[in-house]
Amino acid sequence: MTILLTNPDYDETTGYLFHYNKELIKFAEERGIKLVNLKRPNLTKSNFEKQIKDKNPDLLLMNGHGNEKIIYGDRIKGKEEPIIEDGKNHGLLKNKLVYARSCWTAVCLGKRFSKGDGCFIGYIVPFQFWVDERMSIPAKDKTAKLFFMPSNLLAKSLIKGNPAIESIRKFREETKKNIMYLLKNKNEPGTMSLIMILWSNMEGQRIFGDINMCYSP
Repeated sequence: MTILLTNPDYDETTGYLFHYNKELIKFAEERGIKLVNLKRPNLTKSNFEKQIKDKNPDLLLMNGHGNEKIIYGDRIKGKEEPIIEDGKNHGLLKNKLVYARSCWTAVCLGKRFSKGDGCFIGYIVPFQFWVDERMSIPAKDKTAKLFFMPSNLLAKSLIKGNPAIESIRKFREETKKNIMYLLKNKNEPGTMSLIMILWSNMEGQRIFGDINMCYSP
């Protein structure tokens, strides 16, 4: 059984995703799970499609920019390249367990999934995070960690073989824990904004298709 992870790194947003993906890669490797790490220069539409056809991964962990109909891969010659586009090649996701850590991608792509067609976890809102402007290194940014650890926990749960709906529950519990932590310091400047973004990530997450679908390590 194979996992495919898309791993762009060309701006601040994807740079933070790239950092937190290191944890997921290590998590899979420690369990002897085969993970295809698609990063530059291999994160292109053509290579993504080839990996889907050749490796037939069961679990797709997709990261990067997105909108209602598109999940992007790398930036090629200054322009983001779509690797999945609703109405064009969305069929590549059929029968897969997909977690898309991208803005808006559940709006259309998620609705392509019915119970027998796999499972799609994504967002109907922007997936947002704040950073500590005093930090230039993601590993030392405690503010960003509040947003990325819940989503990494969801991905780890999927890698371990837990049902999709159970993995979402873990995400929500971790997000609520971080909200409660922030509420203890709600008078600090910016704290309520952090809480609102965490809440938006949690309430804007959606699951479509077979909510009990599992990856089999």
